[in-house]
Amino acid sequence: MKKIKNILIIISLVAMSFSSGTSAAQWLELETGIRGVGMAGAQTAAGKDISSSFYNPVSISYIEGQEAFFNKTNYIVDISHSYLGYAKQMSEMEVVGLNIFFLDSGWIPETTDEANTGNDIGSLGNFKVYNFMAQGSYSRILSDRFRIGIGFKYFREDIDNMYMQGMALDLGCHYDVGMGLKLGVSLNNIGPDVRFEGDGLQQYVDESVSPSGILMTSTKSFSIPRLIRLGIESKLMGVERNSFIQNDLLGLSVAMDFVKPFDDDLYGSLGAELTISDMFYVRGGSHFSHDTAGLGFGLGLKYSGLKIDYSLSQYGNLGSTGQFGIGINF
Repeated sequence: MKKIKNILIIISLVAMSFSSGTSAAQWLELETGIRGVGMAGAQTAAGKDISSSFYNPVSISYIEGQEAFFNKTNYIVDISHSYLGYAKQMSEMEVVGLNIFFLDSGWIPETTDEANTGNDIGSLGNFKVYNFMAQGSYSRILSDRFRIGIGFKYFREDIDNMYMQGMALDLGCHYDVGMGLKLGVSLNNIGPDVRFEGDGLQQYVDESVSPSGILMTSTKSFSIPRLIRLGIESKLMGVERNSFIQNDLLGLSVAMDFVKPFDDDLYGSLGAELTISDMFYVRGGSHFSHDTAGLGFGLGLKYSGLKIDYSLSQYGNLGSTGQFGIGINF
């Protein structure tokens, strides 16, 4: 009896249609962090908190003291996404951080096709797809204009009784050009190819083929979604010393990202954030040259170290998803 798991459906659900490439673990490209999602992912140069280290590990270099952030999102078709991040300033020049990412597909029916006809003729119950990623990050300020960051991640994907796991590296930097302009570059998911393992790859065969009656098959190796990000941020207005226009009440920044996956076409995003009294935040953005991801919108409130954020993101025919997050600086 052959188990049929519709991998195309699984991947489209888990990756939330965020990449059409040919590599494995496409969910590593999922945009995360409420601020980033609200700005349509334009965070390579604009990121400045723990959740932005997903885009560029140098983002944590702006954290003073300690910061923690959590958000949980319910996507379509029972998919849930949880994120937890923590960062600590070790000195005036160094910050370290830890991110934990978890994605749960919800229950998926498992069916059988004994005759290999392509027609489901029975059910074996349900199974889930679990995706887990943990990343440690380190950033350092090298000068008043230049910062660097590095992230090491472990990731694992479980599909029923099969699994795939691997490790990868992120590298990034920020350069303050002056006049309110900042450049950001990052290389993400640089690591070796992966393959699926586990009992789910066992096939029951005649003893003439294998004395145990079990033949362990293997899958080919798959690359992980390696990509390069290039971003630019313009701090048009704000209280920061590098803002183009100094203003104690209002802040406005505009950011643009270009993303080139190694296995797919170039796409990008344009986002903006309006700040009022360094307490209220309004964000918006849009992806371009992307298959499904569209507009993003967000709101934020910061008071006495506590941050509450909301974002709404559009995924074409898949609909829209709202996300809430809470963070604290201490």
